[in-house]
Amino acid sequence: MQTSPSEKFFKSDKSTKELVLRLGQSEYEDINVLISNADPNSRFPQLNPFTLQSFIKDKINRHTSIQNMKFTREGKIILTTQDPECAAQLLNLEKVVNIPVSTNVIWENITSRFLLYDIPTTVSLPEVAAELSKNNEIEIVDIRRFVKQTIPEKHQLFWLPCLELACLGI
Repeated sequence: MQTSPSEKFFKSDKSTKELVLRLGQSEYEDINVLISNADPNSRFPQLNPFTLQSFIKDKINRHTSIQNMKFTREGKIILTTQDPECAAQLLNLEKVVNIPVSTNVIWENITSRFLLYDIPTTVSLPEVAAELSKNNEIEIVDIRRFVKQTIPEKHQLFWLPCLELACLGI
């Protein structure tokens, strides 16, 4: 993936499914898979939970490892599991009860987030990701570059370049 040094975001070249399957090698609590309507302007219709449960039983081999299923206020469905293979199968869903859907993972509980300060803006984000992955045995999920405004003791304003990283331990 080619990016210029001025880009603000970097996302891993690996697919979400591949990153989720790598979770089997590390410790985590839950994997939350978010299912939403493929049309971003439409909400997912409120389905009978038993209809949804029977659909998932038919489509997902490892459905017994799904611990929780809930509808959100935004019209999406969150399914919680501890099994990376079940999560990968959920990510493969293209239709749920004949409704086209998009799937994604909520990374908050399974990645580590941290900030790095004083990384020169001339260093590209793929370079930072490659170096951190190689030296620390982690998989970088995404990086965001931003500039933080700080006020030191003398009340002079200056800007501090920062990177926010989300990574998986391998």
